[in-house]
Amino acid sequence: MIGASRPEPTAAPENSKQLGEASQQFEAILLRQFLGESMKSLLEGGQAGQVYGYMLTDSLAESLSKGGGLGLSSVIQAQLGKGMK
Repeated sequence: MIGASRPEPTAAPENSKQLGEASQQFEAILLRQFLGESMKSLLEGGQAGQVYGYMLTDSLAESLSKGGGLGLSSVIQAQLGKGMK
């Protein structure tokens, strides 16, 4: 058929799962950076404040990322998936 486009091959299911996990982890890293900046005053409150601040930042970043976060995970996954086709 003239002008008919061929469907793009899709990534294998295990690769798709790995891409999803990797993109979610990357988004969590970005969220940790953003949250770390916003919690700087807490992190400067001595050693206990630093430990508490790190734990709070890490927990918030993981929760936000798993709950959809900033929506970057799906964009990252789509871009990484293009390279695997």
